[in-house]
Amino acid sequence: MTRTRDDLLAKLRTMTHMPVLIVGGGINGMGTFRDLALQGVPSLLVERGDFCSGASRAPSRMIHGGIKYLENGEFRLVKESAHERNRLLSNAAHYVHPLEMVLPIHSWTAGIIPAIKRFFKMPAKTTQRGAAVIKAGLTVYDIYGANDRVMPRHRMISRGDALHEIPDLDPKIVAAASYYDAWITSPERLTVELALDGMDACDGSVALNHLSFDGVEDGKAVLRDALSGEVFRISCDIMVNAAGAWIDGVNDAAGGAKKMIGGNKGSHLLLDLPVLAERLHGRMVYFEVAEGRLCLISNFMGHVLLGSTDIPVTDPDSVVCDDEETDYLLSALRKVFPEVKATRDDIFFSYAGVRPLPASDAIDPGKVSRDHSMPEVAPTADRPFPVIALVGGKWTTFRAFAAEATDAVLGKLGKSRKTHTDYLPIGGGRGLSRKAAPTEELISEVAAMGTTHARAARLVACYGSRAKDIAATFEGPETFLATLPQVSREELAFIVNHEVAATAEDVLFGRSALFLEGPQPRGVLTELVQTLAAICGWDEARIAKEEAALVERYRRHHRIVFADNGQPEFA
Repeated sequence: MTRTRDDLLAKLRTMTHMPVLIVGGGINGMGTFRDLALQGVPSLLVERGDFCSGASRAPSRMIHGGIKYLENGEFRLVKESAHERNRLLSNAAHYVHPLEMVLPIHSWTAGIIPAIKRFFKMPAKTTQRGAAVIKAGLTVYDIYGANDRVMPRHRMISRGDALHEIPDLDPKIVAAASYYDAWITSPERLTVELALDGMDACDGSVALNHLSFDGVEDGKAVLRDALSGEVFRISCDIMVNAAGAWIDGVNDAAGGAKKMIGGNKGSHLLLDLPVLAERLHGRMVYFEVAEGRLCLISNFMGHVLLGSTDIPVTDPDSVVCDDEETDYLLSALRKVFPEVKATRDDIFFSYAGVRPLPASDAIDPGKVSRDHSMPEVAPTADRPFPVIALVGGKWTTFRAFAAEATDAVLGKLGKSRKTHTDYLPIGGGRGLSRKAAPTEELISEVAAMGTTHARAARLVACYGSRAKDIAATFEGPETFLATLPQVSREELAFIVNHEVAATAEDVLFGRSALFLEGPQPRGVLTELVQTLAAICGWDEARIAKEEAALVERYRRHHRIVFADNGQPEFA
């Protein structure tokens, strides 16, 4: 079954009413969309950009229980997060994988008194954490992760063993600790798969990108197509505001102005340091910088991922990783790896997103709760439907948050839950697990459909069990791109025809991790757009527009410009 954006727009034109309107196609909105569809409740999800284009596309790529939240006394959140992490390792085994976390320790006893004060809800400044505090926290963390446990418990590592395992670590450490969380290879694709799952589960449900919510007129939501300007008006029983950092703006447009969001910017760098990346393979170093703030370094697709900052912002549309943050992150790297001489020249990509945290007066951004809530805006004479806002939350707990939001909506509609999502695989995670055997079998099945074993392995890594659906559309040998030999015209055609991708940006940034695999020369963008043009039937004006949009995206959001030779440079 094809699922192009044009197909879905045609379907929308026949609609006058939907039980639920969801504004925002990030992970919280999309999780709710899928859960409602599984209950047989049709909903329309609209996203003004592409799916997963805000903070959901700019995480540290961690799926974690949030050990640092123990310091804030958020024990319920840590317990839920650890449990949800374990579930995602099973439900999304194609994208979520175990990751060893290593914590360098520079003191045996530091931080004991502040930790005790915070435990009893007393004010205390965050300081360096010593081995005793870390040991206590990891013990509690192991207890909270006991449900559906799939990974080892923590271990303490002597200084000598730590420096043997990771030779570049700061030699001033006294010890290290190791525990396991998880990481996600493609949050973008998992979000899209939630959309596809939802539309498969309920024929009346529609998820559309590049469709903005412009307000309410005559009791109906006004929706505008960002690509064509076409306007739609549709009534609903309930609206779910899942706009993340833009929640306040959506509430204002809906006639329910109320301060709910106090977003914090988090920025990351990707550095081309192949030797360090190799030494980090399979591990993430989670370490302290100034005033107890935590940063991370890991191997991501053969490069070093370095993050992150935590800065209050008021305008989520203007966020980029600025010079001050870049200097801060590079300085943080030198603190834990003092002999690694990383500079701006090693940066090939940066990204930033705004965490949709609840409005708070906290001076320390790290003290703002990462838990979620669902404040409601009551109906008005002009807007006859209530608005439920999804405030806060994080990638790891999206399923639980979506379940709470779905139950709230079901209650208002007078309906009951038909099925639970706790152990329901997502998209290409169906039929897979942490065991190697199902994946090896799948690779062999895809290869038997007419491709090489290596190509089948890449398709499975990118799409999980959906790789069979993709391979089934190939009619004869694939035609691979000259500048991107790991991608074929046939694969791009599948994305356009089945995954609601309408622009070159959607394909490059929202349906693949190509932009993170390495520096992409200018010629890659040109060939990608030309290939998509042939598939979609774009004219010369559209081709020029699409290519210019990609170049501007790199320049504005990622501070990448292209030199005269077409090579990317960090600005």
